[in-house]
Amino acid sequence: MSGFNVNDEVIHCREGLSTIIDIKTMNGKDYFLVQVNRISSETFYVPVDSAGSIIRKIMSIKQADELLDYIKKIGKEFNTNTKQRRDAYKKRLSSGNVKDIAYLYRQLYFYNQIGGEQNTEIKLGPVDLDILNYATNMLLDELTITYNQPREAIANFVEQRIASL
Repeated sequence: MSGFNVNDEVIHCREGLSTIIDIKTMNGKDYFLVQVNRISSETFYVPVDSAGSIIRKIMSIKQADELLDYIKKIGKEFNTNTKQRRDAYKKRLSSGNVKDIAYLYRQLYFYNQIGGEQNTEIKLGPVDLDILNYATNMLLDELTITYNQPREAIANFVEQRIASL
């Protein structure tokens, strides 16, 4: 079938951490019923035959460490053109690609390092910050499970792990 089972925690490409709660057949086609963890009332039907393009399994520790090594190499990049920056952020967020999500996570990290909203180097608008925060939460939610860490401690854990790589 697809390698996914009921009760599997997965990453939905746009919604983040989710759980497969059922398999339904409609019009002769099988669908996973996927519930978004952060909004338990929100569910999606994901076709079983194309599930791999919409949901993915939680990263292993090895995969997560490889991703953190990739994150360590990401540089600070803030396009001063608001529309171009926002469009680029939206494109990365909607891709569902974990490296794109990691890139957005790292840009928020750099933004906060240079003073966040009080910095004079770059001004990010509310939409930019919403995108960066959304991506950061998606990534940290997954890493919480991967590394078996409390959610409130995962950000520090990740930065310490990046520093140790």
